[in-house]
Amino acid sequence: MSLSAFLASPLRSAATVVALAAGVFAVARPAPGQPPASVPVAVARVERQELALGQSFVGTVYPARVSDVGSAVDGRVMKFPVLEGQHVAAGQPIAELLRGLLEIEKAGAVAELDRRRQVLAELKAGSRPEEIDQRRAAVQGLEARAEYARSRLERLRRLAERGTSTADELLDGETEFRQMEADLRSGRAALDLAEAGPREEQIAQAAAAVAGQEAEVERINDQLSKHTIRSPFEGWVVERFTEEGQWLSRGGLVARIAELSRVEVEVQVPEVAIASLATGMDVRLEFDAAQDQTWIGRVERVVPQADLLSRSFPVKVMLENRIVDGQPVLRGGMLVRAWLPVGKTGLATVVPKDALVLGTGQPLVFVVDPAPGQPAAGTVRSVRVALGATVGGGVEIIGPIEPGTMVVIRGNERLRPGMNVSFSAVP
Repeated sequence: MSLSAFLASPLRSAATVVALAAGVFAVARPAPGQPPASVPVAVARVERQELALGQSFVGTVYPARVSDVGSAVDGRVMKFPVLEGQHVAAGQPIAELLRGLLEIEKAGAVAELDRRRQVLAELKAGSRPEEIDQRRAAVQGLEARAEYARSRLERLRRLAERGTSTADELLDGETEFRQMEADLRSGRAALDLAEAGPREEQIAQAAAAVAGQEAEVERINDQLSKHTIRSPFEGWVVERFTEEGQWLSRGGLVARIAELSRVEVEVQVPEVAIASLATGMDVRLEFDAAQDQTWIGRVERVVPQADLLSRSFPVKVMLENRIVDGQPVLRGGMLVRAWLPVGKTGLATVVPKDALVLGTGQPLVFVVDPAPGQPAAGTVRSVRVALGATVGGGVEIIGPIEPGTMVVIRGNERLRPGMNVSFSAVP
């Protein structure tokens, strides 16, 4: 149990002061003349259970996911900042291709989009009052000129009746009058259009032009995004396939990314033992590269196809990795021994997984020796144990611990042999 989880739990005591010095937990000394303070802990009893005693199988560690990241477009690599072994976040750029021409195309497309949007906005706003006044004034001027042309034509007709006007003058007057009438009709029609505003069809055409240009800008943005190659998920770079200045064709590989925050352990299990396994079972794992830690994974799936030569079935076990100083403890290709609950059934001594204290070479548990006359207090001593198979939320232990013994399952990280504790039992 972590210190933060312990301090947040109801098991903490105001009389207990825990300090962190040089990476080691120490309990504050009591004042002179005061009895040693009791450290509050939670305990559970060791049980004797009948279970499959477990058998060791050799397996291999694989990343939970591996992706060979490639380029979606042709281009020259301008930046390739990641190195092998480097951690990358999901979506982090790992390479950039030359994109100068696309930036120029985008600038032009954005300017054209702005122009079309302004045209659409102008059409939606309709005619301005000043424009309508201008056209109304033009119509009034045309009406005056048409009235003058009509009066002049009537005068020419009277003169022609008296014989004082020629036929050419009369014809000119009629032509002028008809021209002015046509101009007047045109001016009135323009005034009606200004007052009515643009047609719905014009607005729809302008809106379609805007949508088409927006699609063009999105197309260029999509091309630009493809010129930045990103990590598909969080992981580590395990191989590089290109360098800066190299030309990449569409589909060309850039880097291989492996997700190692979780790992998959593949174990080959003989056909005589495969029937004892099921999805969700806990599996204890041992790694030569991490001998001071205990690892418990879970059966993710049992592949129902055996190798025809060995007659063994692949069993996939998922395991949460541990990250130390920015690097995963478990890495792809490591050798692993998996203790699977198969084989003969027998009685085994089982403790909760939380009772194990790791990081000291060999796992140990803290046993509580109750104080005489104090049913909820006592002292602790450490007992080193060997581990067997897992069962439910417990682990088989091999060591000098008898069933019914109380072991600490919360607060054990800060204990030292001989410390006084006050405990409460967890069912």
